[in-house]
Amino acid sequence: MDRTLLARATEQSDAPTPGSMYLDIVKNAASNPSTCAEIGQYLTRRLSSKQNHNVKFKCLKVISKTAASPYLRGQFKRSLSQDPSAVAAIKDALQFRGNPDPVRGDEPYQRVRTAAKEALD
Repeated sequence: MDRTLLARATEQSDAPTPGSMYLDIVKNAASNPSTCAEIGQYLTRRLSSKQNHNVKFKCLKVISKTAASPYLRGQFKRSLSQDPSAVAAIKDALQFRGNPDPVRGDEPYQRVRTAAKEALD
């Protein structure tokens, strides 16, 4: 598992994650079934431990894009659904709220809640 790739894909900045990183993560997950489970565990740990809305949003996007990939043939979805802590972390993100941003208001937190709904679907 490439931790630096995952850390860069889920960093705290407002910059969007490049699309090529999603493909690299999927290729990395497809290389080995245990790697697929490790990626899921890393993302859910990062999702549940960080309170930054950008990190949560990016983790949820990586989860949903990786789960939707046809290369993994449902393997990533299966490993996440069998891990109760992963499902709980995603469900917790459905209720994520914070102090309103002076410029954007509740929009960053709404993005996290929407991404959590996509990840659960």
